[in-house]
Amino acid sequence: MSRINFASLASKFPQYKKGLKGIENWLNRHPEARVIDPMVISREMKSIGIDELAQSLTLLEKVGELTRVYKVLTPSGVLADGEFDDPRSIPERLPDRFDQYFDTRESNIVPVFRLVA
Repeated sequence: MSRINFASLASKFPQYKKGLKGIENWLNRHPEARVIDPMVISREMKSIGIDELAQSLTLLEKVGELTRVYKVLTPSGVLADGEFDDPRSIPERLPDRFDQYFDTRESNIVPVFRLVA
């Protein structure tokens, strides 16, 4: 169960009710999640439009429940370990899943949202 009071936020911001409810349901199904990847959550929540999801995630960031951080997509198509507050602080090389290092300058940087503890 998430520590975010989604009901209170939905009553303050009714225009985000559907998106907030979807994020709450996703977090309840993924209690171990520390980070929300908008691409992952949007694939699992097809009933919520991408704009509605983006606006709800941005609202959660604005009220201090989420922090935007950056991850690097590896050549094998998964997100590398490590979260960076600023994309300019990403090292030039990171390990892939099999401890094979890759050049991050040629990789996609993905914005994700970290739950605030």
